[in-house]
Amino acid sequence: MSNLRQILLKSISILIVLTAAACVATSPAATPTLEKPSATPTLEVEQRPSLPVPALQGVVDVGGHVLSYQCFGEGSPAVIVEAGAGDKPTLTLSWNAVILGVLPSTRICIYDRVPITTSQEAAENLHILLSKIPVPAPYILVAHSLGGWHARVFAHLYPQDMAGMVLVDTTPTYPEAAITYATAYPTYSPGEPAGITQYRMSETAIYTGSMMPSMDGLDMQASNEQVRQAGSFGDIPLIVIGHNPGPNDWRGLEPAAQEQYAEIIRKLQADLATLSSQGVSVTARTSQHFISLYEPQIIIDAIIHMVEKIRNP
Repeated sequence: MSNLRQILLKSISILIVLTAAACVATSPAATPTLEKPSATPTLEVEQRPSLPVPALQGVVDVGGHVLSYQCFGEGSPAVIVEAGAGDKPTLTLSWNAVILGVLPSTRICIYDRVPITTSQEAAENLHILLSKIPVPAPYILVAHSLGGWHARVFAHLYPQDMAGMVLVDTTPTYPEAAITYATAYPTYSPGEPAGITQYRMSETAIYTGSMMPSMDGLDMQASNEQVRQAGSFGDIPLIVIGHNPGPNDWRGLEPAAQEQYAEIIRKLQADLATLSSQGVSVTARTSQHFISLYEPQIIIDAIIHMVEKIRNP
């Protein structure tokens, strides 16, 4: 499991239990799911493909910071990738396979975020960038990991610019995640797996814990509240893609406990589909957090499916 995945999972484990007092909520209504695509080869880091010359590329000044961007392909609605914490896709090439799969169908753009304090700042910076380049709205935002928070705030601030959204293994908000996690976490029992004991937090820790900044300095507490206040997306097309939790997510736990936690993670991702009346969810086959690297086809299929739905309502 990558260091990024460990950091994100640890953050989720801590954040999820911060407000366990809200454990009386009911489960959301079931949401439809997309059919899983046929099996595709995994894409190891060293196999990241090269890209053609961008149709558009450059840098834009945003509040004294320079944002680098690249766009490939032609057509609308344009797809804008909002990468996860610490990921600069023009440098890491983490979205290259997805770009190659999407560019024959429509325009797809990536950009490298500059240091930010909150999700609202990230959303505002992206809006400035898009206003300065010849890529007209509305957009399909494709957001990964913590980038999902920024995309959700963007959709709230600029609803007129939204055509649809794809959330890829994105971070849930709290206390919503705390409700799901706390109600499923087992009570203490003698002889329980050490891993369960290790991750159980005391009541004091639950109510006095704090959210540490993300790896790129994001104020998690402020951003979490911004995302929660952003609310739902109404009826825009929404596809939620989650990774398939595997044994490496909870090393040392018995298989039954691992599957219990896997169900929690799958539910947290599926619940995000309720943000839109048109929300659907699908679980990838890969257990890797970077689905764009290890199972890019599921993202490609989701984007193309959404593009066709928007063009042919």
